[in-house]
Amino acid sequence: MRRLLLCLSALIIIAACSPREPLRVGFLAGLSGNVADLGEAGRNGAHIAVEEINRVGGVNGRPIELIVRDDAQSPEKAIAAANELIAAGVEAIVGPMTSTMAEVVLPLAQRAGVVLVSPTVTARKFFGQDDNLFLIMSSTREEARLSADYHFQESGVRRVAAIHDLKNLAYTESWLREFTVTFQEAGGDVLPFPYESSAAVNFGVIAQRALNKRPDAILLVTSAVDAARFAQKIRDRDPQVLIFASQWATTDRLIELGGNAVEGMILHNYFDPHSKAPGLVRLRDNYVERFRREPGFAGVAAYDATRAVLEALARRGEGEPLRDAMLTRGPFSGAEAGVSFDRFGDSRRIPHIALVRDGEFITLR
Repeated sequence: MRRLLLCLSALIIIAACSPREPLRVGFLAGLSGNVADLGEAGRNGAHIAVEEINRVGGVNGRPIELIVRDDAQSPEKAIAAANELIAAGVEAIVGPMTSTMAEVVLPLAQRAGVVLVSPTVTARKFFGQDDNLFLIMSSTREEARLSADYHFQESGVRRVAAIHDLKNLAYTESWLREFTVTFQEAGGDVLPFPYESSAAVNFGVIAQRALNKRPDAILLVTSAVDAARFAQKIRDRDPQVLIFASQWATTDRLIELGGNAVEGMILHNYFDPHSKAPGLVRLRDNYVERFRREPGFAGVAAYDATRAVLEALARRGEGEPLRDAMLTRGPFSGAEAGVSFDRFGDSRRIPHIALVRDGEFITLR
């Protein structure tokens, strides 16, 4: 009996000293193809948030394991990746990064009871819904209406040729609709030029068709990679026409690939890259040291999304669903400001007007 008690005591001590099972959090984004810059920045921001929490002991003594999957901006791959994350027992999924992938993944998350926290989904249709999707950004309505007002009032633009990518239709259709309504109400005219991003796209032909309409400006509702390519073709044909774009294009890849062709381009951002907010300064320093580039809006938003998930996990009561904790136990730490969700899981950020100047994004207002 004494020997048995000693063995049991030893097993209890060993169990108490064993590492605790990690809490698993998924990350889902396009890490290949034209949207890889968005996905990579988001993954990197999520990694930094996880590392910060793990350095101080994890969540209630349990380390965080980030499980990363690539949706490749493909419905089939997104479904497979989301199912893998759900099967792995993740507490939540940070992602996806595009509205089209959110359309595909959200029904799976709803059925499984898994929370999605998207850093960058902004299509209007996802807002005001009682579902498992939490949104870090404001909707396309705020950004697109600001853009329409700014360019009609400040740029003096009256006729816009709008090139938009049908591959991310949920986002581009929503953005262009909001822009068009506001711009036309002011007295302007919007001419749509849809295309579907692929290796076969002839950017020069599309750019020429848009320029043939003699617009005052060309709007690009595209990824950064495609925006850079369009800008080069547009500038080859017309050095003067104003080019502006939605936030989707506001990543370092635009400047890296576009070079001089994107100088003077006007875009949008939901954070000020030159803000002196202590959390943002710390994140930028850590991000640049680790990844040798700026985090951009996707890196900042994914950091904020991941922090919100981890802090909600730490604050929730015994038996409390994570969704309820996300709704009621904020605000959560963000890089530039705190993150709070309304009863639908929606958040709000103030959009900024940005300009490419000397190879940098400069906030105009």
